[in-house]
Amino acid sequence: MGQHKYHLIQILFLAHSFIAFISLYVHITESIESNLVQRSLSPNTGKFLCHIRGLDLHNIEKGLLGLGAIDPYFELAKKYSDAQHGITRWVPFYRSEHIPDIINPYWHPFTLDLEKICHGNLEKELRITVYDYEKHGEDRWLGECFTSVEYLQKSITMHGNAGREEALSVMGKEEEEIGLIVVLQADIR
Repeated sequence: MGQHKYHLIQILFLAHSFIAFISLYVHITESIESNLVQRSLSPNTGKFLCHIRGLDLHNIEKGLLGLGAIDPYFELAKKYSDAQHGITRWVPFYRSEHIPDIINPYWHPFTLDLEKICHGNLEKELRITVYDYEKHGEDRWLGECFTSVEYLQKSITMHGNAGREEALSVMGKEEEEIGLIVVLQADIR
């Protein structure tokens, strides 16, 4: 009995030593608060209905005789920052459909929970990244712009679907404007 007890203590000591060297990394992608608690803390709950379009996106397709056009789509991402470790990540949460051969795309309207987008914080930084879809190979990054739900609501065009005054500038690799994002609708319901 004594020898079994000794082996059990050795095993527990080894297990404890092993566990001491394990690091656990957790990435939370959703709020863990219940909807009831979230509603009582923030009036910004519900659904976000948004409709955007691209305007004068830079055409990087050569195509046959120079007649090709990009197949644009966009991706929405939210920012996660870990100040303690100096890490910032962008986590995509929505991707539009790609529209073939066009530099002025009208993407389908979309509806998402505010919880999924910004956890009820309408000022949370979001990124809209525009890509050129490639059937064979890797999609090509065209550019991006930074916004928030609140800013999208303030940027709704007042000058028609090609209004440039309120449009968001999409910036390319050299920090040059490669096109615009026109906000046609940005409602909370």
